[in-house]
Amino acid sequence: MVTDDWTDCLRGDYGFFGILFLVSTMKHKHHIIPRYKCEELGIDPDFPENIVEVDRLDHARIHWGYKCDDLEPLFEHVTPAQWIIDLIPRGDNRDVGASVITARGEIDEIDMFGKNNPNYKHGRAVGWKSNPKVQKENDRIRNAEYHANNREKERARMRAYYHRKKAERQGPGTLKEFMS
Repeated sequence: MVTDDWTDCLRGDYGFFGILFLVSTMKHKHHIIPRYKCEELGIDPDFPENIVEVDRLDHARIHWGYKCDDLEPLFEHVTPAQWIIDLIPRGDNRDVGASVITARGEIDEIDMFGKNNPNYKHGRAVGWKSNPKVQKENDRIRNAEYHANNREKERARMRAYYHRKKAERQGPGTLKEFMS
């Protein structure tokens, strides 16, 4: 039994798998000019010419098409006015996230690895301050590069550290007693 009434789902009448079926068969409201672009432009994303209803997988294909500079998946459902087409961002990594989440792994050509990841910036990971695993990996790479480029400086620093700690372990006055 398929319904458009979300209140039945929220009450729990359909159970977990019923909700999954309902979500996968319902129509999605696709914003032709994505909401993030509308916010950047300072326009309301919900104006009537900007919304088209599509299936879930078609919604994912449209966003992937935006990323790959291909508007054919969109044109299969609607042909918007030229001024709307001109405002559609192409090649923006933020559309990858929308397509991956919407496709839920059912479209093979959609991936979020490397440069396709919306968080990829200049070859570095972002969010490293909030993610200890990313921070540790970045530190490991950065430290290896630094030590490789400053080998002699690091050897001198480590020798000085070793001798300072050795003197601290021996305690004060030990050297004078040894010499006398």
